[in-house]
Amino acid sequence: MERYKRQELFIGKNKQKRLNKSIVAVIGLGALGSLVSELLARAGINLTLIDRDVVEITNLQRQVLFTEKDLGELKAKCIKKHLAEINSNIKINSSAIDLNFNNIKLIRNADLILDCTDNLETRFLLNEFALKNKIPMVYGAAIRDKGTVMNIIPGKVCFNCIFNKSSSNETCDTSGVLNTITSLTASIQANEAIKILTNQDYETGLIRIDLSNNSITRLGLKKNPNCSVCNGIYEYLNGKKDKDFIKFCGSNNFQFRRKNNLEELKKRLSKAGKITGSREFIKFDNIIIFKDRVMIKADNENEARSLYSKYIGD
Repeated sequence: MERYKRQELFIGKNKQKRLNKSIVAVIGLGALGSLVSELLARAGINLTLIDRDVVEITNLQRQVLFTEKDLGELKAKCIKKHLAEINSNIKINSSAIDLNFNNIKLIRNADLILDCTDNLETRFLLNEFALKNKIPMVYGAAIRDKGTVMNIIPGKVCFNCIFNKSSSNETCDTSGVLNTITSLTASIQANEAIKILTNQDYETGLIRIDLSNNSITRLGLKKNPNCSVCNGIYEYLNGKKDKDFIKFCGSNNFQFRRKNNLEELKKRLSKAGKITGSREFIKFDNIIIFKDRVMIKADNENEARSLYSKYIGD
């Protein structure tokens, strides 16, 4: 326990023991998720890591655990390797998957969920799963120089009470983001997680951080009596809202969910251009193909669908 001595001096031995026994599921390993994972790993918390993406050059500006050597590799795979080198005493499970209602049971053993995702569909799914299974969750988001953190505790105000499908879905790709705000937001998110895991008083409102004037604002929250999730209706968790096509993390990123034969596609696409990748995925131009999904960068949805039809097939 020498590793945690400085932390233990502040929180006490019993709370440190709770952390060492806890499992936190981090969903999304981008700017928030990568730093949150590192902070919790260093604090002695066991982790379940989930992300569907690969490391790109634009990630390195703010996604702190990745290096240039990780470019083109799966984020989940890279982070597990880096964290194991930081703390070999914790258990780390990682999955490079598209989290959906069919596989979300992978995180059923988590004591807490950290929402570091990049699209509303996954956030609503996580919210329903957390409330149904009585697992606390900490939501985090950052854009430009603004950040938001909200604790979602079973029986209290949920994500669906506050946000809806018409909520703003600004992203780093469309509006830009500073690495200072992602680091600060992730730190607060990780700190709230530690408070909840160790039964300390946690934030009950919505925290808004604004680095343009260095302010932190706390907004009071009230449950929505008409909230469908609080009333036991789980449309995302039951698959009623599941989509085979998702727009995420910016206006030029699109995902198509389908089963793929990588070897067959590799042979076919190699005739049209250069193919790179690994056993888990292949990359062709602006298309990344996994066994269970296809990710395409395009200027708009029509172009994405056109590229999908042209190179992958309907």
